[in-house]
Amino acid sequence: MRKLVVGMFFIISQVGPLRAQVDNRSDHAPIGIPPFYMDALSFRSNDSSSARIDVYSEVPFEVLQFAATDSGFVARYEITIDILNEEGTGVLEKTWNKVICVRAFDETQSKREFSPAMGSFTLAPGAYQLHAELRERESGKIYTQVRKMTVPDYSETPFSVSDIMLVNHVTTEAGQSTLVPNVSGNLYDLPHGFSFFFEVYNANGADSVILTYQVVDKKEKRMYIQSERRRLEGKKSEVIAVMDSARFPAGAYLLEIDAQTLRKSDTAETYTAQKRRAFVMRWRSLPTTLADIDLAIRQTKYIASSKEYDAMADASTLEEKQKLFQEFWRKRNPSPGTQRNEKMEEYYSRVQYANEHFSHFMEGWRTDMGMTFIILGAPGAVDRHPFEIDSKPYEIWTYYEFDRQIVFVDDSGFGDYRLVTPIWDLVERANK
Repeated sequence: MRKLVVGMFFIISQVGPLRAQVDNRSDHAPIGIPPFYMDALSFRSNDSSSARIDVYSEVPFEVLQFAATDSGFVARYEITIDILNEEGTGVLEKTWNKVICVRAFDETQSKREFSPAMGSFTLAPGAYQLHAELRERESGKIYTQVRKMTVPDYSETPFSVSDIMLVNHVTTEAGQSTLVPNVSGNLYDLPHGFSFFFEVYNANGADSVILTYQVVDKKEKRMYIQSERRRLEGKKSEVIAVMDSARFPAGAYLLEIDAQTLRKSDTAETYTAQKRRAFVMRWRSLPTTLADIDLAIRQTKYIASSKEYDAMADASTLEEKQKLFQEFWRKRNPSPGTQRNEKMEEYYSRVQYANEHFSHFMEGWRTDMGMTFIILGAPGAVDRHPFEIDSKPYEIWTYYEFDRQIVFVDDSGFGDYRLVTPIWDLVERANK
């Protein structure tokens, strides 16, 4: 039987919308890019009363602060995982410390380099919250993530399937396969498709199983389906499967696994099990906040010319849309020839900030406050008047660099602030 090892050399909570709370972001990192990634997967353990939980993390080098040493540069950080039950009571805490050493300064600034870490523990079946805290040692900065997790009872049925691990790549040597997990759930342009791993637990003695893999989009529309027959290797079988990623345009998807045992005889019982997990197809050159090309194009309307916008929106094929979109941002790249386009990153960072803070009856980026924030950035000062006796609620945003005050009024009284100060003369100045 082939041995499988998870390699440790491998290369999210959502914020609810807040009503019209803008701050000065001049000292903030771009919004929408997670400071670190985390994935938690459950597998059957040797103890029938609990499951094994594997927690993986990836910390981008650009989040860490490296200190110079005689031999290069060193960064240190600590990750703590707190597990809370449904009542909010802590049931487990685990901490690991990491030290990263590199020789060249350029490595410390790389967007493509990550520090991996892993921890394992057991949990009884139930619903939990995982609180992850990253503490950066040099700067003292703290980043947190919270996610929900349901741990199944693998002893409840004689046939079941583990959680699904996305895999960056697999290496095999001397009959032993090493998996390199994909922690972020982001998949890029992979010409040979992407791999995923799971375990099949078979206590009923079945010798074969039909495995059906299906990918659906965010509207539950089936994008692809394939099936295969596998022989089961005793009570636990390890499965590595490959999906053709070329079939999926950029966007958010669900990978679904349906497993069904094959009968040994006409009187034998058939067992089934299902699992699903989310993933996102992305373009390697674009920010992680972008997953929907049509939406990304619509969101350029504040800075695109009519000709540019119509060409992208009316393109007849996905390939043409992508080409025009990338050309649109290539022309605005402040540092041509580099992998990063800071202008594009900042723009969609503002879009996401607008969605998180100004959503009301519509998405935040479409509101007047959202539009202003996206075009002009964060104001230098905000003067709020929510409870004036002789006037409707209003806010004044001051942009010192433009020597301009911009007024928003809530005519309805329901937090729907409308722009009353023209700003279109500022668009050209803001986009120079």
